[in-house]
Amino acid sequence: MTTLAKDEVIKSDILEEAAKLFRHYGLQKTTMEDIARAVGKGKSTLYYYYKNKEEIFDAVIRKEKNMMFRNIQESVSREDSAVKKLEAFTRSKMREIKRMTTLYQVVASELKLCNELETNIRRNYDCTEIEILKSILQYGVVTGEFPNYDQQDIEMLAFLLVNAQRGVETALVMDQKLDEIGEMMDFLVSILMNGIRRS
Repeated sequence: MTTLAKDEVIKSDILEEAAKLFRHYGLQKTTMEDIARAVGKGKSTLYYYYKNKEEIFDAVIRKEKNMMFRNIQESVSREDSAVKKLEAFTRSKMREIKRMTTLYQVVASELKLCNELETNIRRNYDCTEIEILKSILQYGVVTGEFPNYDQQDIEMLAFLLVNAQRGVETALVMDQKLDEIGEMMDFLVSILMNGIRRS
């Protein structure tokens, strides 16, 4: 095994064990010593790869988010219409949030104490999500499913969709009502597609 491959295995082990600890104890109560013990390495090994637990937490969140967006992209790419792609985006995102709900709650409650970390994670998360939605909306314009929105309208609509969904997901996660998340998001997508007015 090359040194690079060995380093990647060790880093992966660190992130896997750290994620379990963060889910169970939260960011503030987890120490570098706890993580080192869980991985079966000395603290010096952790410090070789990461300068502190916040950096490990950041890496855990990025890994989870990358996996989440890979799964969302796969769901979206399987559909053949913009409306179905939008529905697939919403449903797969909700599945992913349910999957990582405990870690999501840690992020929502404890990152207030780590403003710089929160800003970086949120910025990357928002940008990726907006790009996926913009591509779905552009696809819908090309196929004629959506009106002929210009680029500025598409960017504004993607921004609004991301933030509308985030508001619902955050409220349901914080109130521990994840069982309602699929139904709420389906209803939101239905309103977006059909409007609120009677026809």
